[in-house]
Amino acid sequence: MLMWVARQPTAPGPLDGLRVAVKELVAIEGHELSANTPVPLPDRWKHPAADAAIVTRLRENGAAIVGTTTTHEFAWGITTYDRGRTVENPVQLGRIAGGSSGGSAEAVALGEADLGIGTDTAGSVRIPAAWCHLLGWKFTDGLVPMDGILPLAPGLDHPGLLASDPEVLMRAGAALGAGSAREQPQVLTLPSERLVNCDSRAVAGVEQTAEVLVRDHGFERQEAPNFPGIDELLSCFTVVQGAATLRSHSELIGTWPERRALYPDYIVNRLDEAEARSEAEVAEGQRLRATLRMRLLDITTDAVVVMPATGCGPPSTLLPNQCEVDGVATDLRSVVIPNTVPANIAGLPAVTVPFSSDGEEIGVQLLGGPGSDMTLLSMARLLMDPGWTGSF
Repeated sequence: MLMWVARQPTAPGPLDGLRVAVKELVAIEGHELSANTPVPLPDRWKHPAADAAIVTRLRENGAAIVGTTTTHEFAWGITTYDRGRTVENPVQLGRIAGGSSGGSAEAVALGEADLGIGTDTAGSVRIPAAWCHLLGWKFTDGLVPMDGILPLAPGLDHPGLLASDPEVLMRAGAALGAGSAREQPQVLTLPSERLVNCDSRAVAGVEQTAEVLVRDHGFERQEAPNFPGIDELLSCFTVVQGAATLRSHSELIGTWPERRALYPDYIVNRLDEAEARSEAEVAEGQRLRATLRMRLLDITTDAVVVMPATGCGPPSTLLPNQCEVDGVATDLRSVVIPNTVPANIAGLPAVTVPFSSDGEEIGVQLLGGPGSDMTLLSMARLLMDPGWTGSF
């Protein structure tokens, strides 16, 4: 549910008339930041003295803030359905919206906002976008700084935007200085063995999307070489995120371990696990990340990978941490995370495009090289508006 907080544009610009919903992890000057947690936040976070950089940039370009939206607690989850305020899927009743930017997805899907600001550490913009029939754009690392956003895992955290209209995202991209679309990239898809953990409808969505790009729009297609495997991505991400989040809560936010009793059990367990890892284990995780990053940078040179956005449809509100893969109940994170974290590990831009099958919202993801944000948004527009005559 959108919590109404009005802030007018600070200047006219290309985003005139657009309404923006802000994830409650993102600072709005004069508005209390909660992060959807009972853990008392230090005053510098709870009562921000300035807008976050992403809020400032949008307001400077004509957009108006209309409210704040629910996040998964501390943004450490992909459901926005744990304790505290929860978000149900406005498109598929009885399902979760996804997270951690589920509230921003809800606001846009219900027409309460044209743009939703989210954060994305492991897909937290793209997951709810895919499950709520929206576009979700995770920025290239550094396009807009994280200033004024409560950190989860620095180095993996990125801002992003959700919208229902690709034209709105392209306007935002131009206003934020995302450059221009590059020459038509090559389309890459993943080998079948890399998709074994995904629902067959998610795989079919990738295949149909790639086929449309090749058949109708002249793209060339090949198989992505040496794309990181499921196990190495999960192993790397668990260690790197754990170390970064431990530092956030102990040093940058300063609530751990002093406020331990107020944290939910699952976060306590994750932080305990992070504390128990040796320096050597963390260093090995960082080395693996560097290796995977170089592979991903090489793969996305002049190419866009078309891959699953999540790998499954949204779970039921009754079992929010479990999804179905071709009728088999499966741990949600084990399906979703290998599809979302490549963009975070390598700092790459990614855009999810709506795709549904048998009434199930699944989404398809476009993953590009550094700075290819507008190329991805142009491709998303092409997929959603076949009559568009824009060029690459």
